[in-house]
Amino acid sequence: MKSLKPHLHWLMLSVVAASSIGATALLLKEEQDLPAILEKLQPKKAANKRLAPPDLSGFETATQELKTPGVWGAGYNTLLFVSEPYLMGATGLERPKEGSLHRHSKTSEPIPNSWFLQYKLPLRTPKVPTDDTDGDGFTNEEEWKYNTNPLDPESHPPLITKLFYTEQREVHSRVSFMQYLGDPAKPESINITLQLLDLPNKPQLDNIKVGQKIPNTTFKIAAFIAKKNENTGITGFSEDSSLIRLVDEKTNQEAVAELKRKPADFLDKTITLNLRYPKENRVITTKPGQRISLSEGETYTVVDSSVSSAILKDSEGKEIEVKPGTAN
Repeated sequence: MKSLKPHLHWLMLSVVAASSIGATALLLKEEQDLPAILEKLQPKKAANKRLAPPDLSGFETATQELKTPGVWGAGYNTLLFVSEPYLMGATGLERPKEGSLHRHSKTSEPIPNSWFLQYKLPLRTPKVPTDDTDGDGFTNEEEWKYNTNPLDPESHPPLITKLFYTEQREVHSRVSFMQYLGDPAKPESINITLQLLDLPNKPQLDNIKVGQKIPNTTFKIAAFIAKKNENTGITGFSEDSSLIRLVDEKTNQEAVAELKRKPADFLDKTITLNLRYPKENRVITTKPGQRISLSEGETYTVVDSSVSSAILKDSEGKEIEVKPGTAN
């Protein structure tokens, strides 16, 4: 150690020199690698490729349409600068003018969307078919079915579509031909005996002549018809089967009574109908052959009825069945 002390400064100098040489070598190495490092850091140049020309077909189409612009008018279903409405369907947007969004609530018939749009009715409102837009007592779907205007109270389906059958009542008036006295060859001289089968105590009336009105009734004996029945099964024996023809002077109804057999039967039928809808509730009592008026221009003739319906005839002779509780 004593020998190194005089030379310690040379040792330190040697270490410093060696460090300097190492650092210099390292700097030279990095200097040599610097161009490669800078090359990596520089952005890559874009490939020299030409871009495809843009598709201007839409622009060209729009340019052509601008040369002949559409003219908005009051007949359009939309406002100015407002597109016509579209609906979201199963395959995307659909034009509401096409197809049927609603069906008739009773018949399930599809009601075209175009009909609602024609009258500017709210197509997308679920209850629009059963609404009464003009307040005339008929729903929009009824107006569509009968091709009337749902915005005009004076334009509506015929009232007979709101006429319903209620009931019929039958009253029988039977007249039995009991006997006669006189010469059949002189009908005007014959005295006829009758029995009124449907009156209390079934009264018997004597000495009624042809052309005479039967007391307590509206019936008259119109004719006496002499008749013999040879088919009795007994040779040489015939049976008197004379007839009388009676007329109801009130209704002009006719009936025939056979001596001691089939009575004349006059049927008095009363039919009850009901005109019922939001604007009116009217009970109509009528009879076959009579005319009924539902409105100033709507009159029908009553033809007949059964236990389940009535038959009416319009001015053109077309028969219409009126049922209980459901529209015709």
